Amino acid sequence: MSGASGRIVGISNQISVLSNDVKNSLLDMDANIKKLKLLKKDVYWNYFETARRNYQKALVKIITLDSGQGSSAGYWRDIDRNFGGYVQSGVSMEQAMGGDYIWIDPDVMDQWTAAIGAARKDNEDRIEELLILINRLSRQVVKNGMVGFGISILMGIMGVLFISRSIIVPLNKLKSGLKRVSDDNYTYEMDITSKDEFGELAAAFNNMNRQLKADDEIRSDFIATLSHEIRSPLSSIRESVNMMTEEVLGPINDKQKKFLNIAANEIVRITSLLNHLLDTSVLVSGTKKRQVAPFDPNQLVHSAILSITPTAKARGIRTEFIALAQAPMAQGNEQEIMQVIINILDNALKFSPDNSRVDIRLTRGPGKHFVTCDISDEGPGIPEDKKSLIFKKYYRAKEVRKHMNGVGLGLSIARRIIQANGGEIFVENKPDIGCTFSFTLPVV
Repeated sequence: MSGASGRIVGISNQISVLSNDVKNSLLDMDANIKKLKLLKKDVYWNYFETARRNYQKALVKIITLDSGQGSSAGYWRDIDRNFGGYVQSGVSMEQAMGGDYIWIDPDVMDQWTAAIGAARKDNEDRIEELLILINRLSRQVVKNGMVGFGISILMGIMGVLFISRSIIVPLNKLKSGLKRVSDDNYTYEMDITSKDEFGELAAAFNNMNRQLKADDEIRSDFIATLSHEIRSPLSSIRESVNMMTEEVLGPINDKQKKFLNIAANEIVRITSLLNHLLDTSVLVSGTKKRQVAPFDPNQLVHSAILSITPTAKARGIRTEFIALAQAPMAQGNEQEIMQVIINILDNALKFSPDNSRVDIRLTRGPGKHFVTCDISDEGPGIPEDKKSLIFKKYYRAKEVRKHMNGVGLGLSIARRIIQANGGEIFVENKPDIGCTFSFTLPVV
């Protein structure tokens, strides 16, 4: 039973990798069909067709694997039945570029991605159940071993130690690895010390991790390249708009100036989004040289508060900072930590009602080697089932997407920066209203 469960987990891990391909192919299809309609270039149709074929290939393989391990593959068959019509090759490039052609409605796209997410969650639950089964069987083996060697206490202790080393330790390593994968950390690999089921399981986990890491690097490289390619023409557009606004090219009337100001604000917004994308790709790649030095945490927090004060005053939001008396020097990259504090403060202002209050507090701990920064707001708080998702790249709650700008990278960047500087970041809801984001930093 343990061996069969191990093999099924291996298959489920393959399904996990393939399901990630299905999701990425769907997003690629959606992105490239939009680019095709906007830019009218054949290359985006080719990209769309490639993504469509990859989607179909991965989905067929998932259904085959899932059916082969005794499952009805219900989730994946439902996805194929409900949304398969959107990926059929019945539309020509010329039709797709037509002004009236709509590949897929945004609500259907949300349903589609939600269905894929539910299928992935079902697969992850299956892996967890099988691991629990293996663990239960392992514990039964330990119990039977102690009964079998009850005559000799020494032999019983040796048996428990052997079983613990050969079974529980690999399971704990796998549990730790899965936790890192859930945090978008694909660098961890399990040591393969045997050729048994645990060795197969470790090999399957390592293969899955390498594939996820490769996909993440490809996506980051693409985002970085695309961002760089967009920034040059965007700079030219910004300068042109500024020249027209400043009447360098001739006088303009009030109506023209109004629309030029709108264009300038949108350019600033797009530039900010591109900077977030570039920050993410640089953090993932690890190519940026980081300079770590001691700094005054009180002074850094105070500077960050000053940068958001105009926005806070415009909405009547008060900022209260409780500094840490006799604060030690913190250790880290001061510019990166400043970015984290500003990101969290911006979110606090964004979700707080007018005439409310944002509290910032520096405390010593945990232990004597860290300081903690707490930032509390009076917003709606974060649902418990969303707290584990808000630090994921590109995650934005459905209710937020409709009325707030952004791409869902601010908190993901904050987590990577804090972890790179030796600290941790987490969030808790306050008992009455709002939530508190906290992060720790090592001290000198």
